[in-house]
Amino acid sequence: MLLFERLSDQTAMTELEQSIADYFLNVGYELGQKSSRSIAAELFVSPSTVSRFCQQVGYSGFSAFKDAYLKELDYLDRNTQQVDPNRPFTAKDKNKALANKIATLYKDTVDDTFDLVEHDSLQQATRMLLQAKTIIIGAAGDPLEMAETFKNRMLKIGKAVQVERRADNFFFQAYNAKPDVCFILLSYSGEVETLLKTADLLQHRGIPSLAITSYGNNQLARLADVTLYLSTREKLVDNLGNFSSLLSLSFLLDVLYANVFTQTYQGNYQQRKDVSRAFEEHRKSDNPIIDDFNQ
Repeated sequence: MLLFERLSDQTAMTELEQSIADYFLNVGYELGQKSSRSIAAELFVSPSTVSRFCQQVGYSGFSAFKDAYLKELDYLDRNTQQVDPNRPFTAKDKNKALANKIATLYKDTVDDTFDLVEHDSLQQATRMLLQAKTIIIGAAGDPLEMAETFKNRMLKIGKAVQVERRADNFFFQAYNAKPDVCFILLSYSGEVETLLKTADLLQHRGIPSLAITSYGNNQLARLADVTLYLSTREKLVDNLGNFSSLLSLSFLLDVLYANVFTQTYQGNYQQRKDVSRAFEEHRKSDNPIIDDFNQ
């Protein structure tokens, strides 16, 4: 969940906490010039009250809160999306007009996801996958289908990948895993209880883990060794089909696969071609553009 969503959801807050949350919702970039002491003076509370509030919304203290707040504010202000990811089309949209809106959403989502990719995190994630003897992926729902595509591609270049569809088995895999295994945890919300239980176990055991989740301060991101962020413009439930989050996930998995591929580009290219030809030796087409078996 984004920090600004946490600040806006004040149903469980006291009146004092609501006043602090409202202050942060409105202060904007000016927070960069403020300290917990100066904010406390403005709100007529103690600096420790401000620090406790920051801890209550998921941060170690005011400094960590301030850093996350300014980064998230920058992310939200960069919103150049032309189509609402929750309702990318209406009842009036048909045919080519509807297709144009979906195409625009795809472009916006990929651009947004790319902006969230940090070089060091991507490099660490790639190194983690390269060093792993086996990669095990866990998720819930539709992300598993994207994971299967990733698995298929990795298998063709000799990289062992398992997609675990049962939450209990994913946990058991983590319980018994050796240090040469890497886990990928997929969750848009980053708050799925069964995945968090596995992530906590992996952290405790020192088994490498990569989270692909929404931008912001969620529990999964805090537990994983490395995190890659999905475009985070889509509501969890109130949307027309999870178009944006699933496309964002597909993009990141494609980037990871491509990064692994390039480490031994020629060898992986030859292996992928050989294994595909061996299985699809009778697959042909009358279209010379796509038929490569006569080359």
